[in-house]
Amino acid sequence: CNLPFQLDHPTQEGIFAMAPVNKPKHKGKALVAGATAGVLEICCTYPTEYVKTSLQLSTRTVSVGSIVSTTLTSNGPFGFYRGLSSMVYFAAPKAATRFASFETCSGFLAGPNGEDKYGLGKAKGFVAGLGAGTMEAIFVTTPQETIKVKLINDSFRTDGPPRYRNFVHGVRTIVTESGLFGIYKGVLPTIIKVSTAQATRFGVFQLIPPEQRNTPFKAAISGAFAGGVSVLLFQGVDVVKSRMQGLEASKYRSTLHCVQELLRNEGIMGFYKGVWPRMTRVCLEVGITMSLYGEIVKVLDHFWKTNPRDA
Repeated sequence: CNLPFQLDHPTQEGIFAMAPVNKPKHKGKALVAGATAGVLEICCTYPTEYVKTSLQLSTRTVSVGSIVSTTLTSNGPFGFYRGLSSMVYFAAPKAATRFASFETCSGFLAGPNGEDKYGLGKAKGFVAGLGAGTMEAIFVTTPQETIKVKLINDSFRTDGPPRYRNFVHGVRTIVTESGLFGIYKGVLPTIIKVSTAQATRFGVFQLIPPEQRNTPFKAAISGAFAGGVSVLLFQGVDVVKSRMQGLEASKYRSTLHCVQELLRNEGIMGFYKGVWPRMTRVCLEVGITMSLYGEIVKVLDHFWKTNPRDA
C-alpha cells in the first residue's frame, strides 16, 4: 500500500524507525533488516530496560544507584541482562507482526489508488499505529513482557535464590504453574500501552515538518522526540503493566485494582517509577536503530539479489 511516509524499521519498544533512505521494496529485506537492527539495539540498551523494570517492581522507594549497586553485588555486570533472552527471542516475530499489521491497517485506510479513504490526513498514521500496536500486544508483546518481568523480578527474590535457571526453565515453570494463559497476565494494560505508544509516536512524528526529518540523523532525532512524548504521556500504563506481570501479580484482582492500590500506597508519583531509565531506553533505541537500519539494508542488497519490482 502507499504509506504517507516511508516506513523503515519497526523496533522492539514500540517505535517505528522511519528513515527516508535505503528503504527496500522487498518486504523480506525490510523484515530481516528491522529484526536484525532490533536485536542489536536490544543488546546495547537492555541494561536501561532492566533498571526501569526493577524500579517499577519495587514497592518501596529505591534509586537507580541502589538498583545498579545491588545488581552488581549480587550478579555482577551480566546481572543487567537478566531477562534479555525473552526480548531477543521475540524480536523477529514482534517485527513481523507490527510490520504486517501496520501495512494491513494502512491498506484499510487507503483507497484503490492510495488516496486518503476517510480523510484522516495526518491522523492516518495515528490510527494505523493504534491497530498495529494492538495486534503486536496481543500476539507477541504480552507473553514476552510477562516472561521478561518475571525473570527480572525473580532475580530480586529475598526469600531464597532465584527459581528460574534460564529462559527455557523460566518459561516452562511459568506455564506449568499458571497455565498457558499465565503468560497473558496483564494483557489489557499491555494493549493500552503498546497501542497508545505506537499511535502517539506515529502521530507526533508526522506532525514534525518534513524538512526536519529528511535525513537519517534528523529522522532519528525526530523519532526520539516522538518516543519521549509517548513515554511522558503513558508511563503510568507501563508501571501498571509491570506490576500485573510480576511475581506478586496475584495480589491484584484486576487492572483497576492494581491502579487503586498503586495510587493508595505510593501516590501519583508511583505511576512514574522508572520514567527516566525508560526515557533513556526509548531515545537510545530509536537512535541506534536509525543508524543501523540503512547499513544493514546495504549489506543485504549486496548479498541478497531481488527483483526491484518486488514489493
